[in-house]
Amino acid sequence: MSASNSGQASTVTQLMSALSINGRSSIESRQINNSALEFLLPELVSTLIDSALRMKRASERLGLGLEPEETDGKDGQDKAADDGSALASGWPELPDDEELMEQVCVKLEMVGFRVGKRLAERFAPLNRRLTDTLDIVKFVCKDIWLLLFNRQVDNLKTNHRGVYVLQDNKFKWFLRMSGNNGGAAAARRAQPYIWLPCGIIRGILDSFGVNTVVIAETLGLPQCTFQIKVVSNEQLKP
Repeated sequence: MSASNSGQASTVTQLMSALSINGRSSIESRQINNSALEFLLPELVSTLIDSALRMKRASERLGLGLEPEETDGKDGQDKAADDGSALASGWPELPDDEELMEQVCVKLEMVGFRVGKRLAERFAPLNRRLTDTLDIVKFVCKDIWLLLFNRQVDNLKTNHRGVYVLQDNKFKWFLRMSGNNGGAAAARRAQPYIWLPCGIIRGILDSFGVNTVVIAETLGLPQCTFQIKVVSNEQLKP
C-alpha cells in the first residue's frame, strides 16, 4: 500500500473508531468536529474505489497467469486528479464500471449499518422505550439528523403500511458537491454517497428490532429522499 493510500485508510479508521465507541460514558470527552463526517465521506468512497480497482486488476492478471503489477502509488482517484477529471469541489469522478461501483456501494452501506448500530446504542432515549416503528423513524428524523447534520428532515411521509419517506431538501453532505455539469450528471455522481446514510438508517432501525430496506435518490442536488420499507425476516432471505 502506498503512503497516500495508507494515509487515507488511517484517516478513515480513526474517524470510524471515534464514531463507533461502545457505551455512553463521557460523551463530551470523545466528541469530534461535526465537519469530520463531511471529510470522511469522499475519503471513504475514494479509498473503497481504489481498493476495488486494485483487486480487480490483480484478479485479471492472476487469470492471465501474470505476476502482480508494481504500482506507483496512484490508483483510481489519484489518477483522476492528475488528469483533471475530478470535480472542482474535491469529490472525485467515478469509474464507468457498474459492477465495481455496486461492490463499493454495498461496502458503504455496511459501514453505515455498523455506524447506525453504534449511534442507536449511544443516543437512544433513556427516558422512554421506542417500540412503535413510526416513533423510531421520528427519532431518526429528529434526534439523529440533528446530531449528524445540525438540522431535522424537512418532511416525513408514511402510508401506514410499513413505508416511510424522509425528504431532506438541503442534505448537508451534498451542499458542497459541485461540478461543471449539473442535473442528472451531478445526481449520478452523488449516488455512491447516499449509501452510507442509507446504512446508518437501516442500522438504527435494526437496533430496535425492525428489519428494513432503505434506498435513496436525488433528483437535483442538494435534495435527497430516503425511502424506508419495513420487511419481514422471510423477505430478507435470499
